[in-house]
Amino acid sequence: MQVGKVVEVWRYPVKSMAGEAVAQALVDAGGLAGDRHWAVIDGDAREIRSAKRWPELLGYVARYVGGSTPATDAYAAAVIPVEIVGPDGRILHSAAADRDAELSAWLQRAVRLSPRAPAHDRDHYRLAHSRTPESTAAEMDLQAGEAPPDFSLMSDAAAVIMQDLADCATPPGSYVDAFPLHLMSRNALAWLRARSGLDTDVRRFRPNLLIDIDGAGAQPGEDAWLGWHLAIGEARLRIDSRTVRCAMPGRAQPQFGLAAQPTLARALVEHGARQLGVNVIVEQAGVIRAGDAIARVG
Repeated sequence: MQVGKVVEVWRYPVKSMAGEAVAQALVDAGGLAGDRHWAVIDGDAREIRSAKRWPELLGYVARYVGGSTPATDAYAAAVIPVEIVGPDGRILHSAAADRDAELSAWLQRAVRLSPRAPAHDRDHYRLAHSRTPESTAAEMDLQAGEAPPDFSLMSDAAAVIMQDLADCATPPGSYVDAFPLHLMSRNALAWLRARSGLDTDVRRFRPNLLIDIDGAGAQPGEDAWLGWHLAIGEARLRIDSRTVRCAMPGRAQPQFGLAAQPTLARALVEHGARQLGVNVIVEQAGVIRAGDAIARVG
């Protein structure tokens, strides 16, 4: 049964930097090929950083160079080079000998640009300090009187991820925040915009798959898909859970003309229990293309 259609396919070559829409991409259990294969590492704390703590990262755009197609199993030296475009239009190539010094000068702090490491190199992903309620509240931008998200009814997949995140910045082997794939509908974005009056440009929410849902109207229709198995192109996916939003959607993205929206976090809490979009597990690898039909299977 057809339930929707893929509108856009997105990958984000460098964690927390603006990404690029592509016509198609391979997905497998590790996520979408080329998605978050690079990250900025804090040179002092030796810890993976994101725009949750360093919002200025959203002012940079990352894209692959050389015409090669990223692989899903690329690590270390096998990761395809990228170029980073700064807010002033300057371009930094990941293969440049002085890339870390240059990026440090841009960000005005000691950093290095690093390709992702294999999962067995757990120390690469390890947090410098254990998470605390205070650090979690800051990353989530918890509102006054808001309780932390309740993860007590997690799926088995989510429970494994949360165990990893107890002492790692991201799941080992990946620079994604948690799940390998993130899906969001234009219906959900329109639904939140209608209720909040705020800008809900998709680039604020950074999904891999932007879709239209058949017959849903302006509603977050993907909420009803929890547990569903979907066929999209050659891939088979399972909708695992709703996506809990952090502070990032409200951050500014100057290169796209997206102003800071500090009230967006409150709107997400009031209208959607801080959840928008869904987390996805890839059960069968395959290529997904913009324009592909989405069918419920199984």
